[in-house]
Amino acid sequence: MATLRDIRRRIKAIQSMAKITKAMQMVSISKMKRAQQAALLGIPYADMLNEILTQATQHAGAYQHGLMENRNGTRKLIILVGTDRGLCGSLNSNIFREVAKYDRDTTLFVTIGAKAAQFVQKTGRLLIVDFNYSDQPKLSEARMVGRFVTQLFMDDEIDSADIVFSDYVSTFKQVPLTWRFLPAGQSQEFFDLMPESLKRTKIAEMQKGGNDNIVEFEFEPTVNTVCESLLLRSLDYQLLQIMREVRASEHSARMVSMKQATDNARDMNSALQLVHNNLRQASITKELLEIGSAAGMDG
Repeated sequence: MATLRDIRRRIKAIQSMAKITKAMQMVSISKMKRAQQAALLGIPYADMLNEILTQATQHAGAYQHGLMENRNGTRKLIILVGTDRGLCGSLNSNIFREVAKYDRDTTLFVTIGAKAAQFVQKTGRLLIVDFNYSDQPKLSEARMVGRFVTQLFMDDEIDSADIVFSDYVSTFKQVPLTWRFLPAGQSQEFFDLMPESLKRTKIAEMQKGGNDNIVEFEFEPTVNTVCESLLLRSLDYQLLQIMREVRASEHSARMVSMKQATDNARDMNSALQLVHNNLRQASITKELLEIGSAAGMDG
């Protein structure tokens, strides 16, 4: 049976742990607000960029870029986006569970985030390269990944590429999603393949109004130059937005996990305090009985 000293040590250790988890919770709250704001503010730009691309390709005649070529091959590449650190509940596990549907021996992987790279290596999958990204993702980081994958596609080394990531829905809900990155679609198909968080809320209105009276576009310097630039920039920004979504999901999940850990530590501390008080009361009662017995013998 634990002694009073043992109980006091456990209470002290749990109180110290509660302070640590509370501090981590407060840090996560601060980071979560910035990450959520970045993810939400990036959606209108991503949507407008895709709207421009859709309209441009619709009025570009028979324009067809190599990144839009549908291939019948089975050489698939997965861009797996995870977090850099743990302590964020089941977020990474839910993302990695999406990977289970792909063939372990034939699917190639490009990872973003330390945890994603560790998962691919630990499970014996084919990792080509792993990329890091900052706490506040930058367009240059997304462009580096996008250019690497699109070059593999243009060099005919892969037939398609998917992105597996966690879509930020709310502070308490993050949903693992798979989005087709390549070959890139066009027109309405491009929107249909986008995650819900990246879709515009009024796509139907955008399709119905405002553009029916536009019968001709003028492209400068050429159709190919304009559409290729829009396509590459759109793919880069979609990657950036997805990286922001994962960061927002990470900090939200970590905040919730640390809050739960703090609450559990406090509950455990209360239970141990009760045990401590009972043991202390029993010790005091025992000492009083011994004093009373000694006094009776002396009398």
